[in-house]
Amino acid sequence: MDPIFKPRPKLWPAGLVVRVQAFCIDALLLVLLGAPVLWVSQHRLVSRLDDFSPTSLFVNWLLPALYFVGFWAWQGASFGMLFSGIRVVDFYSGEKPTLKQTLLRWVGALVSLLPLGLGLWWSAVDARGQSWHDRLAGTQVVWRRARAEGEPEELGYVLRHWRGEQGLAQSFWINNLLLATPLAMLITGLMSWIGAKGEHLQASAIAVMVGWPLMLALDTWCVVGAWRSAGNYLRHHGAALWGYGARLLMGLGMLQVAASLLVGFLPQLGEYWQMARGIDPIGRTEFHLAEDGTTVRMEGPIGMGDATRLDTLMKAQPQLQRFELQSPGGRLHEAERMAEMISGRSGASAWVVEHCESACTILFLAAPSRQLMPEARLGFHRASSGTYNPVFDELANQELEKTYRKLNLPDYFINRTLKTPSRSMWYPTMDELISHSLIPEPPKTLDIFLPPGADSPLKAYVEALRANPAWYALEGRFSGSIELAAQRMQAARQAQLPEDAVQAAGYMVAAEQMGTLVHELQPVLRHQLVRQVEAQLRAAKAQSPEACQGLLGGQLILRRLLPLELHVTDSHWMQEAANSPRARRSSNVPTPVELEVVRRRLGPLAPGMLAHWWGAQPGVPAAPRCEQVLQILDQLGRLPVQQRELAERLMFQRPA
Repeated sequence: MDPIFKPRPKLWPAGLVVRVQAFCIDALLLVLLGAPVLWVSQHRLVSRLDDFSPTSLFVNWLLPALYFVGFWAWQGASFGMLFSGIRVVDFYSGEKPTLKQTLLRWVGALVSLLPLGLGLWWSAVDARGQSWHDRLAGTQVVWRRARAEGEPEELGYVLRHWRGEQGLAQSFWINNLLLATPLAMLITGLMSWIGAKGEHLQASAIAVMVGWPLMLALDTWCVVGAWRSAGNYLRHHGAALWGYGARLLMGLGMLQVAASLLVGFLPQLGEYWQMARGIDPIGRTEFHLAEDGTTVRMEGPIGMGDATRLDTLMKAQPQLQRFELQSPGGRLHEAERMAEMISGRSGASAWVVEHCESACTILFLAAPSRQLMPEARLGFHRASSGTYNPVFDELANQELEKTYRKLNLPDYFINRTLKTPSRSMWYPTMDELISHSLIPEPPKTLDIFLPPGADSPLKAYVEALRANPAWYALEGRFSGSIELAAQRMQAARQAQLPEDAVQAAGYMVAAEQMGTLVHELQPVLRHQLVRQVEAQLRAAKAQSPEACQGLLGGQLILRRLLPLELHVTDSHWMQEAANSPRARRSSNVPTPVELEVVRRRLGPLAPGMLAHWWGAQPGVPAAPRCEQVLQILDQLGRLPVQQRELAERLMFQRPA
């Protein structure tokens, strides 16, 4: 008999409101299903309709088609319909629609939704309660259970699951697993996204705060209903393996949810509340702009909105080129945006003045020119998703690796970073940074890279001196040394003196501090200095007797004629001496007894024979002849330790 003449059960068409409710549930579920796919492939949670990449085409078109067509043909209802207690049936027979009908209904649904959903709203005025796609496919949306006249509408799918009236397979696999898992993944993903990237913090925090109560309510509904269904299954002599196995899995799932709630969400609830209000709990970067507008010092964590603030600052200060960094890290997304701004600024340079860790390293690597101040450090470590899910941690570190590769960080650094736990920090050595071309090799001597042109500003000389480890240490010992040296070198440059004379002008400032420094030194460092003086005198004598005598007379410019290795040793010694603790000594004036001891052991010329070593001293007798000084230094090594230390101290002091 033709289907049109088959007896049709009494069915009640579903109203528009419940159909819209079902559609909204289905739409939310599709977003939850598509979000992990988009995050893994495109690092975003929502797809765009104007994106025609394979992933977006799958999420926007193929996934909804498989979802609706598959469940209409299998269950006669989508999840949203099951939740709302309605289903799709063949209009004439009241049975489940065929695969052909579901395909026609899906195509028709696209047409129904195009004119602002007019095809769906049509069911409100249609005599048979059919929408456009229902008429095209010959289907109808009805309540799942036929009711007698005057019987109130059933509460539907939700209540029947809660009472455990559904089968174990449907309650556990569909309601408990397939329905609750995507929402849990989305919320965990949002928490991971906040912890790893920090993108759209306010919106993500609001979603997490709203999503957690929804997830708890949904999990409670899922687990209670499935638990009761398992009990009914066991009472009707179902297999103990499936019944108790389902309860065991549900118990483990609730323990995981409880752990995530107690360990992951509740301790950070205050932080999420702050982020939802637009306040970043980790703080934000402080920008200190120099008076000339060419340098900005960036201190503190990188927080929400810092990229926008930096963009405003850079637009207002087009001459800004130097970025001094001092930060423990912060939001990866903000750091990436700031890095793009820095890399796009012509002539930009990044200087780490103390420490630059975690996300701060991205700012440092983005600059075309990079410098690490002496004693400053770069710190790298793995990213953390903020959850206890290793999958999300791995995704966060894949994102970090991609960012570092974009900045051309060498593989050695990337591998070491990814092996360093997120709660630790790896600080590469200066040699590692230099060998991988992340920073230039610092000056080995007191010489500096002179700024180009005689009209270079004083600040350029100051910056060049600060980049020199020896000068940096000397400034720490004697504040103002760098500023004074910069002034003298600038003046020498403006006077068009040769480069050697300009460098020597800076040497003079260091020389003026040496008398005080040597007096404050520990004996071991003073002994090293005497050995260096002897090596320099012998090297000068090999060149000419006049060069050796000139060094003893305080002609600092002659030091530039010495071999490079002696300059390097001198610079390293000055750096170590400036950083050394001060030795306590009551007076810098030698006593008559001390002078007599040295004169008896080394001769009357020994006290004060190196007094001119750092420049000619007015009112001090001329230095002895070079040969005499070398003979005395040779005898010095044969003295007892205490007498040798005393002699080494008096050699640099003015004789009485």
